[in-house]
Amino acid sequence: MTATTGLPAPEVVRPRTTLVGTMFASAASFMVFLGVVVIYVLERADARALGQEWFPEGTVELGPSGFVFWTLLLSVFTVQWAVQAIDNEDRPHAFVALAITGLFGAAVFNQMWFIINDVGFALAASRGQFLFFVVNGTFIVFLIGAVVFLALTFLRALAGQFGPKRSDAVASAALYWHM
Repeated sequence: MTATTGLPAPEVVRPRTTLVGTMFASAASFMVFLGVVVIYVLERADARALGQEWFPEGTVELGPSGFVFWTLLLSVFTVQWAVQAIDNEDRPHAFVALAITGLFGAAVFNQMWFIINDVGFALAASRGQFLFFVVNGTFIVFLIGAVVFLALTFLRALAGQFGPKRSDAVASAALYWHM
């Protein structure tokens, strides 16, 4: 009979903690943005009911907003491409996909900045113009957070920390990006 020494129990691996935390952060961010949009819609409905003009006619063009929509739609595919590439251990494509998604985020920021400057609104001119800045500013803050999350994930991917069995952070960045 051989004597064995008692080894300590291995550390418990808690899978997907990053993903669960990102789910909570995404839900909180979504609720904040939804609350801002609801306030905007309610204030606009009250102004319309009183017969007040919300924005001067023709100040907000729909063209640049369409470019924001299509750019964000393309970024949904590129961020999922990054998740798929990491899961398949295709690191070069993961790097490209994360970089392209970050560039799409920078392009959306640029387009939003153009929209804000193009309308020529003053912050304290009217309630509608103020809420225009609040809604767009909230979106830009969350966009910057998502781009920073992607950039940190990209740097960690370059360092070799992700692979098929450790892809939760890339999936988390994609989840927050979809928010």
